[in-house]
Amino acid sequence: MRIGDLCTREAYCVSSDAPLLEAVREMHRRHVGAVVVVGRGAAAGRPAGIVTDRDVVRAEMTRRADVFSLTIGEAMTVNPLVLEESCSLAQGINRLRHRGVRRAPVVDARGKLIGLISFDDVLPAVAESLTELAKLIGRQSRLEHDHHSAGDEHLEDR
Repeated sequence: MRIGDLCTREAYCVSSDAPLLEAVREMHRRHVGAVVVVGRGAAAGRPAGIVTDRDVVRAEMTRRADVFSLTIGEAMTVNPLVLEESCSLAQGINRLRHRGVRRAPVVDARGKLIGLISFDDVLPAVAESLTELAKLIGRQSRLEHDHHSAGDEHLEDR
């Protein structure tokens, strides 16, 4: 499974000079925990940063300012982890874990933003894989039991 198959394709994009309040309102309206900051000019459509709900709180605390007076650029995480849509689920999880983040912008082969992957997108796919593994173990145990039981019946026939 690829990250591009799991990501949310409706990532909300903002520019770094926009008011932080705009991002906060949009996160609230969409029930999401992050917005992607995109570049301009030659970097248009490419992730330049990310603003998460944690970034908002951290910016307010470190800058001793409220959400009404800050810009997105003052709160965003620059150079966010970016995952390519062709990245495997295992690679994506490993890279998220290595960077210690729960969300990452997802880009196409040209580096253009196509979506956002989050822990909430990954967890159901991992749970489904674990469920299939559990079914395999259960099936194997039943087959072994049936095989041994059939062998015992043959012994009794002698």
